[in-house]
Amino acid sequence: MNKISGVTAKYRENYADRISQHNGELFDSPYVWQFAPDDLPLDPRKKLPGCKRTLLEIGFGHGEVLEELVSQHPEIGFVGIERRSMRVNKTLKRLHRLSVNNVFLLRLNLELLNRNLFSADSFDEILVNHPDPWPRERHEHRRFFSNEILDWMVFILKLGGSVDIASDHTEYFFTILRLFEGHPRFESGLLPPFYVDESPPGRPASRFERKKRAAGSKVRLMRFVKK
Repeated sequence: MNKISGVTAKYRENYADRISQHNGELFDSPYVWQFAPDDLPLDPRKKLPGCKRTLLEIGFGHGEVLEELVSQHPEIGFVGIERRSMRVNKTLKRLHRLSVNNVFLLRLNLELLNRNLFSADSFDEILVNHPDPWPRERHEHRRFFSNEILDWMVFILKLGGSVDIASDHTEYFFTILRLFEGHPRFESGLLPPFYVDESPPGRPASRFERKKRAAGSKVRLMRFVKK
């Protein structure tokens, strides 16, 4: 992403090597996808050969949603990305209790590695729950969604693959919605106004989302499909 440039270019260049070494020291679990820089780009379909479909959750937090999805859908292969090691460890505890074989976690800063992390057409679905809105104006450059990120999602999604996003932050939600509406390779999977307020049956909700809804906050959901 062009947010990381100038004096940090060298940091980006060596990031894959540093994060792979650090993760090897931090985690000893079959659910952590350990990789070396030479392994990039990663191919989830080869890593999960027995699964009919693949789903990527970006920013899985404490792992409540991923835990529920993994246990309910053994036919789907799941990959989760999270940058905080504490959250990875909490999610690992959930996965070890389940004793499943259809999920791998990646601990990394996606902003520093998205360009060549996954091969083309790696996923059938991408899930992003409650991306950080960075509400202060001086922090807007830290927001995850941009036209460049949408281009990357087009690259890693198969044709007809979808992106599902939930957010309780009104301004950021509609900013993301406009980005998708303006992108030539995405079309809404929902009827106008291209989002819903109610969670569809069977959709897992994170602890954060449950608390927000219980407090009366509106949570909106969108779905866009690669065309």
